[in-house]
Amino acid sequence: MGGDGGKNWIVRQASMGEAGDIAALVALAYGDVARRFDLHAGNCPTHPSLMTRERIERGMALGTTMLLAFDGGTLCGCVGLRQPVKGVSILERLAVAPACRRLGLGRLLVGRACSLAGRIGAGQVEIGIIAKQHELRQWYETLGFGAVGTARLDNLPFEVLYLRKAV
Repeated sequence: MGGDGGKNWIVRQASMGEAGDIAALVALAYGDVARRFDLHAGNCPTHPSLMTRERIERGMALGTTMLLAFDGGTLCGCVGLRQPVKGVSILERLAVAPACRRLGLGRLLVGRACSLAGRIGAGQVEIGIIAKQHELRQWYETLGFGAVGTARLDNLPFEVLYLRKAV
């Protein structure tokens, strides 16, 4: 539990049965990013704004841990953590419902995910973001992340900026 932003968020690990709710939250939360960068099924079919229950279930089945944040009984945020390489955990699908933004929930979720990464033996946490999302980069920098490189991936219509933090 946390007192960030005056809220008493309850954060817990998700179960597979919650994959549909997680997918709906992720799709909603990333809708504004999709509109801003004109991302759609035709040019970026894997964008989180197009998230499905099946994709969340597949990720969880492959080892992604999803943390969920609630305000009362309402799902307000989530973050995924996976460890594809020993010692490095990847943050993914950080999503906060639009009505719950700017209340400290994203910061709380990233903090909980980084703590979990440390407990499972990761020395570093990494995330990839749209390189042109400068305000998001600045936000991650306030959390202790630093840029480590960029990449152009064949399946994405934008450059990816990778940020990393020691945990």
